[in-house]
Amino acid sequence: MRKKWTIVAFVSVVVIFGYNLRSIADCKSDCRETYESEVESCKDTYDDPDDAGMLQTCIDDATSQYQSCIDECENEVGESVSISEFQPITLK
Repeated sequence: MRKKWTIVAFVSVVVIFGYNLRSIADCKSDCRETYESEVESCKDTYDDPDDAGMLQTCIDDATSQYQSCIDECENEVGESVSISEFQPITLK
């Protein structure tokens, strides 16, 4: 009986971590889509060669926002479940 509960606990942990890995992938994908959209907007807004400096600043801002978004994805998933939250199951 103990073996059955150990297997159930293990499968539960695997499912939770699998869900979190998918969540972080979805979050990062959203960040990437937003970044690409912002870069295209920068290119459309600053299409004159005289605006090269402003274009670079706009792209730099988009890159910074992208990195912040990625960091937020990793922090949110890291906070939702951590290994330390799982305690060994003891059956009586």
